[in-house]
Amino acid sequence: MASIYRKNAKWYVRFKDGAGRWRDTATKAGLKTEAKELAKELERQAERQRRGLEPLPGKEQSMTFGELMDWWWQEFGRRLRSQTIRSFAEKHFRASLGSLPLTNVTAAKIESVLRKPEDLSAESLNHLRAFTHRLFALAHRHGLWTGSNPASAVPRFKVAKRLPAYLRQEEVPRLLTALDARWRPIFATAIYTGLRRGELLALRKADVDLDSGTIAVSRSHGNATTKGGHADLLPIAEELRPYLRAALDSSPSEFVFPRADGRRQPEDLDLRKVLRRALGRAGIVTAYVHKCRRRNCGYRRREANPEAGRCPRCRMKLWAIPIPRPIRFHDCRHTTGTLLLKAGVPLATVQRILRHSDPAITSEVYGHLDLEDMRAGINRLSFQPSRKALPSAASAKKGPPFAASLLLSAGGGESEGSGVPGEDGGTPDPFMVGATGFEPATTCTPSKCATRLRHAPMNDLCPAAARGVKAKIGVTAYSSLPDGSAAVAASAPASGPGSPLLSALLST
Repeated sequence: MASIYRKNAKWYVRFKDGAGRWRDTATKAGLKTEAKELAKELERQAERQRRGLEPLPGKEQSMTFGELMDWWWQEFGRRLRSQTIRSFAEKHFRASLGSLPLTNVTAAKIESVLRKPEDLSAESLNHLRAFTHRLFALAHRHGLWTGSNPASAVPRFKVAKRLPAYLRQEEVPRLLTALDARWRPIFATAIYTGLRRGELLALRKADVDLDSGTIAVSRSHGNATTKGGHADLLPIAEELRPYLRAALDSSPSEFVFPRADGRRQPEDLDLRKVLRRALGRAGIVTAYVHKCRRRNCGYRRREANPEAGRCPRCRMKLWAIPIPRPIRFHDCRHTTGTLLLKAGVPLATVQRILRHSDPAITSEVYGHLDLEDMRAGINRLSFQPSRKALPSAASAKKGPPFAASLLLSAGGGESEGSGVPGEDGGTPDPFMVGATGFEPATTCTPSKCATRLRHAPMNDLCPAAARGVKAKIGVTAYSSLPDGSAAVAASAPASGPGSPLLSALLST
């Protein structure tokens, strides 16, 4: 517990700091009460520091956020497989947070910096938030920061889930045919195995065993491990064997898909351009731009078909420029997982082929359902009546469909059935009265009688409710079939000597 004492005309405070050491500090308090209040405040601050709610006075007091970024790069960043995050963080954090001491980098300041760039997507902003969280977590682990992680209090940005992009089953042969012979094997391997781009470019001849039909996946680009950090053995599809054999025979080096001189392909190899050109030749496009061949004409028109006519301005022949569907090279991996799941392959098997750590990732990311799948699923909804309630073949051609007949009956029109319960000799069916939108006149309590009149069988209706129906004309009755389906019984007068509905009601 903190205490105070006076020495050399000054008030001193003796307290235990956040590290657990006793300290004596001179104060500027002129009165004893002021010194006591200051002692309580220092004691509360020390308690917060011991609980990790406030940083301890130490190296973080002088270390800036920019120095922490430099320390991270020297210790950890240089060993990363991709170094894109460094330039990304330098661009958005160095100018705004680089000169601030770590104690001044709060959650509010981090969030304000993240909300400034309007051109960044929510996914990119989450990457920057994760980078800041990683910096403070490593600093805490190595004793450079003792407080709480300020990035933990920054909320994540909601990422809009984009529509799935993958090749349909009938589009895969068209794409492989449209590709140049040089690129066809690598695209076929990507689609048949689901390998990532780095894993394909690092694939070596020793990893492919055509005799046993296996591929060993253990490297990515120039790294000794894959993204998952482990080696895997995958089977070779029978249709993939010719493509791999052609790639192995044409390769002049140890790599399966090398450059022309045999060296390994660079990490920045742009396979997207190759894919876009092949998509355009295969007709896997969203539209075509019809452009005039004359240089200074400038006529352009977006069309759905590739048949280009002549320019309406200068009568020159038009070019039909395809606009490929937005499919990336990584979407070949999406294609593998999606088509396997659509073919009925078990989820656990697809997970092992794609080498995911969790089956939930496989189901969520690659289990896309296209429109036809949803159409087949929604068409399973069927509310057709039983055969007793269906019209005869002769009347079905002339009369309205089942749903329309229900609507006409509810409005007081003609409906199927005689309206007499138990006409087929069976037990009289319970009736549902009140479905036309009005309540029968009754002297009973509305909350009970109205509910019972609408939903209870006829034998359970109270006499007062039955007598009140006399005043209503055109009551539509519904009978419940033995199989549980409902059919329109009649729209008959509720009063008069020949009313079957009135007779049934009064018989109770």
